[in-house]
Amino acid sequence: MRALVAVVLLAACAPAAPNTPRSDPIPYTLDAGGVQLSDRAQRIDFGRTDHSTIPAMTKLVGRGPTATRDCAGGGQQVEWPDGTALVFASGEFRGWTNAASSAGLSC
Repeated sequence: MRALVAVVLLAACAPAAPNTPRSDPIPYTLDAGGVQLSDRAQRIDFGRTDHSTIPAMTKLVGRGPTATRDCAGGGQQVEWPDGTALVFASGEFRGWTNAASSAGLSC
């Protein structure tokens, strides 16, 4: 019986399944300093690492990136299915672009 209790307790401590992207996007706007969530005070500002920015943006869009391309000077552009592309340099979020506008570095 103790073994069964131990197994149940350990299973309860196991990490949950990885976050899967949402099917419904979270509203956001793009501005001169990065990304602003429309219904919250949270932001994704320029200077944030790519390791935290890409998963955060994936949660906002509701789907993962559709393309990644290298930029001149060693940067990288990551594109999402909603038309937003984020530009990274030296592992940091440095710019964005979409069909209507852009801010910061471009690829």
